Amino acid sequence: MKDYQLKSIKSCKLPEAVYRQALWAVKDLPRMKEKLMELEEMLDCLPSAYVDTPRKSSGTVSDQTAQLASRMANLAFRIQMIERSLQAVPAVYRDGILGKLAYGIPYSDCFHANTWKRWQQVYLYQVAMELHLY
Repeated sequence: MKDYQLKSIKSCKLPEAVYRQALWAVKDLPRMKEKLMELEEMLDCLPSAYVDTPRKSSGTVSDQTAQLASRMANLAFRIQMIERSLQAVPAVYRDGILGKLAYGIPYSDCFHANTWKRWQQVYLYQVAMELHLY
């Protein structure tokens, strides 16, 4: 099934660029989860206190922990918004849609392809709204 929008669902129609950004945000979900776990492990390995904190040329203090925490917060926010967007889809379609978009698992034959495509579009519209892409 191709990754295109249905024209019949006018309430969930997004500009093509925004639709693609939402689609790729969902496709990137496994990598983001993996990266978040790596960052959490890195946070555990950092020393708890710095004796000689290096200064940048601008005079601000460079703090590895703060930078790492900021990256973790951004990733966690994106993951949470993408997963929260699934609430816009009925429960019977959630696993199938997330499996197809994020992990490449084909849709089951339980429902017609058009039904899957409609709920996929609703989901991607919600992702775009949650991530403030549209």
